[in-house]
Amino acid sequence: MIHKNLILIIVLILNFSTLSAQNGVSVKLIPVEVELSNVIAPQFPGGEAELYKFLESNIRYPYLLVKIDMEGDLDIKFNIDKNGVVHDVEIMRGFDPVADDEVIRVVKAMPRWIPASVSGQPVKMEQKLTVSFKADEDLKKRAKEQRKKETNDNFYIGSLIINETGASEINTGEVAPDVISQSDTLLNRSPQFPGGKDALEAYLKSNLKYPKRAIQMGIEGRVIYNILISEQGEISRIGLFKGIFRDCNEEAFYLIKKMPKWIPGLKDGKPTPMEVMLPIPFVLPK
Repeated sequence: MIHKNLILIIVLILNFSTLSAQNGVSVKLIPVEVELSNVIAPQFPGGEAELYKFLESNIRYPYLLVKIDMEGDLDIKFNIDKNGVVHDVEIMRGFDPVADDEVIRVVKAMPRWIPASVSGQPVKMEQKLTVSFKADEDLKKRAKEQRKKETNDNFYIGSLIINETGASEINTGEVAPDVISQSDTLLNRSPQFPGGKDALEAYLKSNLKYPKRAIQMGIEGRVIYNILISEQGEISRIGLFKGIFRDCNEEAFYLIKKMPKWIPGLKDGKPTPMEVMLPIPFVLPK
């Protein structure tokens, strides 16, 4: 009995262990409870340590969040199907839309797993992860050095590492600091601010008024609103997703209220009401 308990303790420690964060990112696999005794959980090629290595090497810290000392955790879930392919990637507890999208991007690029099995037969099974973003002094130093080489703030800290698991190539695109949206096609398109992302960024910079109390108290961060764009392009609903300070929240709200009509989203080629996650940054002047 003692030996069995010792083995159980070791297994639990392994399940909750993480490798040291390489890009300010650390990952923890959340154990999934299984009722049946003849179930074998899915396994990442090479085991749990290789899973952490892959994710922590490829998930990068958005510079925009390092700049405002924004740290936090997110929980993500996904299914491993009978063929070991990752499906149904979904954020359960978000941190910031930019960081959430970065994690989703890398999780979707994972190589095939060894699928779960019941009595020797492959089955679909859900997996869950906690991903932590923590900006230590080394990361902040690297961020400042990298910023000197960049034309704007829309980049990540950390470089992609060629992994040994044979995963598909990972997209190295920049952070989208304004609208976090779905992929666009000719017939399916997310709502767009008139003039695009550059126009939206210019609108926010020229119209945002930093609340005096927030400046005096040294408050900065990103207020995030979930807005609904109607089929006519009007902002028909504004819901606070994540706030930082009442005055900043209110300023962001009125900024959105004053926006011009958007270009509505398309579904199957027809204008359709769609939601957009809109972060509005408040960065203290240096």
